[in-house]
Amino acid sequence: MSTRTAYTALEPVLIDTIERYFTLLQAHASPEEMLAGILTEDFETGFVGGYMWQGEAGLRDFLQARSVFFDESHEILQILDVREDGPGALTARTWLHFFLRGREEGAARSEEYTGEAFHAWRLRRLSEDGDWRVAAQIVEGFAALDEPARRLFSTPDKGLRSEST
Repeated sequence: MSTRTAYTALEPVLIDTIERYFTLLQAHASPEEMLAGILTEDFETGFVGGYMWQGEAGLRDFLQARSVFFDESHEILQILDVREDGPGALTARTWLHFFLRGREEGAARSEEYTGEAFHAWRLRRLSEDGDWRVAAQIVEGFAALDEPARRLFSTPDKGLRSEST
């Protein structure tokens, strides 16, 4: 099997898993729902060289940090790389466009954040007949950020941070 054929065969698995992840994330699912539906128990997310949320406690903190977003969308623009890392394990890199609308506590109005993000993903299949799960979603970098998004992601070593926090 050629590399391109293997790559193409993995794309549907990757897209389905990422879409299920974002569906639950955008629905403000609880940590328990996220773990039951799409994440591995050792899930981690964060920023390359910056803040990382890990495990169930980290997941709770991550979901709390992003609870100010009440309207959001994520559109995969390109799959940059996807490969099998052994039985039941995939790694991938994606480029996506995001839109977030959020309102900080006490703010008079909501704020919109738009831009593009590059992510590294690790997926695992927990059983032969089970769905794929997200073990890690790590932000590698950003592009085309509007000013509010620049502020939000200005200090990746502190996680999600805007000027008002």
